[in-house]
Formats: sequence, structure tokens, C-alpha cells
Amino acid sequence: MDSLLHPVGSQPPGVYWARRGAVVLAVVLVVAALAFVFRPQPEPVVTAQPASASVTPTATTPSAEPTDSASPSASPTPTGPLACDASNTDLALAGYQKVAQDGKQSFKVSITNRGDATCVLTLKQSTFSLTVVSGSDRIWTTDDCEKWVPTASEKLKAGAAYEFTIAWPVARSSTGCKTSTSVLGEGTYVANATFAEDAKARQVFVVTKAG
Repeated sequence: MDSLLHPVGSQPPGVYWARRGAVVLAVVLVVAALAFVFRPQPEPVVTAQPASASVTPTATTPSAEPTDSASPSASPTPTGPLACDASNTDLALAGYQKVAQDGKQSFKVSITNRGDATCVLTLKQSTFSLTVVSGSDRIWTTDDCEKWVPTASEKLKAGAAYEFTIAWPVARSSTGCKTSTSVLGEGTYVANATFAEDAKARQVFVVTKAG
């Protein structure tokens, strides 16, 4: 027993104590390993899971295709009378059959509403023109002077006519309301009237020698 507490040998006592400690540590590690391997295994604990409610997919009614509730806009209905134009009027032109070189031709113009409803007549240089020609030679025209066309704006009932007169001095015209003093030659001339671009009328007459 005394040899255990006081090791005997040629080596210093510390060496023997280190050896003994290493042996003891080895024994402790082996015992601990065996205890860990052969320890009782705990029974596995099974936790009951709540029964999941069956999920029935809900059928979603597909939404109807978007519809445009607004119907295509219809053409606006005029709230007042239509304009008098080539589609609802007749244009007539009359004048002397013969006129002397030093005379004056009076053209009588008539615009008649041939439609079933009242129309609004707008008369001015931009809606009406009167031109006198001799063959391909343009002699005179209201396009050269705004004041040669009477102005008017009034309602024409169905079947009603608007009449006015335009005087031609038997002379040539030029821009700026100018007329020539030269005498026109004798011969056949044609007057062409136009209203609202498409309504047309003409008058053929003869210019005779001055009396």
C-alpha cells in the first residue's frame, strides 16, 4: 500500500505519478465510452398530428369577358336645319339673249330648296361664283371682286327660292375689282354659275355691235 502512495524506482517520483495518471485517465475514458454505447435508449415520442381538414378546391366562376357598355357613338343628329348645298338645291341662271358691246347684261340667279326640309342658305363669294367666257378665254368673274356677289344668310323652306341679280358691264375683269375699258369683240359668250362647288347653271348669249 505504501508503494502505491510512494512509488519506488530509479525514476523520479513525478514520472511514476504521470504514468499512473495516464493509466487512470485511459480507464475512465473506456468506461465512459462503454456507458455511452450501452445506455438505455429512450422510446421515441410520437406526437399526434391534427388531422388536416381536407381542402376542396373552390371552383371559381371565370369572370365574363369585359364588355364595353358604351355602344359605338352614332353620328350626331343635326339639331337645326341643314345647309343649303348642291345636294338639296337647284341653281338657275337667266339673262338677255343678246347684249350690245356698250350695253349691260343682267343675270338673274335663283337658288331653290328642292329638299323636304328647311335649309340654311349662305350666299357670299366663297359659296357662289359667276364667270363669263368666250371659248377658252376667261372674260369676267366675280372671283375678282367680293362685292360683286350679294351676301345673304337665311332659311329656305322646302320649295322656296332665293333670287338675286348680278350685273355684267360687258367688259373684262381683273383682280382688285377692276374692269377694262376696251371693247369686247362680237360673238357668242357663255356665263357659268356655281353654288356650293357642285350646283351649276349656264347661260349662252351673244354680244352684238354697239348701237
